[in-house]
Amino acid sequence: MDITSCCFHFTYANPKEVMRRAFSTVAWDVARAKQHVFTPVEYRYTTRDAIMYALSVGCKAKEDLRYLYEDAPAFMPLPTFIVAPGMKHTGLRRWPGLNVDMRHLLHGEQYVELFAPIPAEGAFLSEKRIVDVLDKGSGALIMTEGNNHIRQEQRHETGQAADLRLPEIDRYLALFLKVGSGNFGGDRTSSHTMKGADIPKRPADKIITESTSEEQHALYRLGAGDMNPLHIDPAAARISGFSSPILHGLCTMGFASRHVLKAFANNDASLFKAIKVRFASPVLPGQTLETHMWNEGGRIVFETKVKETGKTVVSNGYMQLHQKE
Repeated sequence: MDITSCCFHFTYANPKEVMRRAFSTVAWDVARAKQHVFTPVEYRYTTRDAIMYALSVGCKAKEDLRYLYEDAPAFMPLPTFIVAPGMKHTGLRRWPGLNVDMRHLLHGEQYVELFAPIPAEGAFLSEKRIVDVLDKGSGALIMTEGNNHIRQEQRHETGQAADLRLPEIDRYLALFLKVGSGNFGGDRTSSHTMKGADIPKRPADKIITESTSEEQHALYRLGAGDMNPLHIDPAAARISGFSSPILHGLCTMGFASRHVLKAFANNDASLFKAIKVRFASPVLPGQTLETHMWNEGGRIVFETKVKETGKTVVSNGYMQLHQKE
C-alpha cells in the first residue's frame, strides 16, 4: 500500500462535523514550511527515562530485565525509545507556513532507522524538518523528517567545556494527515514516499499476543513525553471524535517492535536496524494486541490486530534486523 494513502484516527463519531471544524480558509505557504529550520533541541535522559519508556510499551521484569534494570548485563534502551527526543520539538501547530489544528491531525505512518544502539544515558541534539506537504484532496499530508545526534561534553586543558556533536544516530520519517485542508493546489506525490510491506498470503510464521493495560496510555505519555490530551482527557477525545481516550499509535508500534524482536531476534534489541509501520486504526487501552509476523528473507513483515475485534491496527509493517556476527 502506498504510504500516501495512510490514516490513523479514521473512525469519527461525526465525520462531517470533524471535517467542517478542521477545514480552514487560511492559505498554507508550503514553500515557507519546507524552508524553515528550527534550532536543534536538546534532549537529556537517564537510565530511569529509558526504563520508564520500556514499561510504557509493555516490558515485563521476568522477560525483559535488560530493558528494565540499569545494572542488568547488557542493559540498553529499547530502539523505539528514539522517538522520545522528537516530542520536545516545536509541534506542527506552530510551524511557520502551516495552519494546523492538532485536534484533527492524524498520525498516518512512521519509519525509524538506527545507525547505532542508543547509549544507556546521555543527551541528543534533535532536528526536525518538513520535507513535503502533499495535496490529497480530502486533506493535506505533511511529511516530516528528522534525526538525533549524540551530544557529548568535552573539556579542554583550560577547564572550559565545549560541546562535541557526533554523527547522527538515527533517521526517521513521519506522516500526518490534516483533515479538510486539501485541494490547495499542491503536489500529489513525493520522492520521500516510502512503501510499506505487502502482507504475505500464507499463514503467519509466528504470532505473539499481549494485553495492554487500562492505564497504558497514561504510562506512555510519561514514558515517551507525548502529552497530547487526546490520549488521556475524555473531553479532548470527544472533541477529536472519539468516545474515550485512545492509545498512542507509537505505543502500539513499541509493542509490535518488541514482539518482532522477541520472535526473531531472541529479544536482543541490538539487532534492530529499522522499522516501518502504517497506523490503520486506533487501539483502546486495555485491548489485546496480536502481532502476526512473516520472515521474508532479510526483513520481518508484520501486522498487528486487536484480538477482541479482529481489526488491523498496524498494517504493512516491516522490521529490518542486523545479522548476528
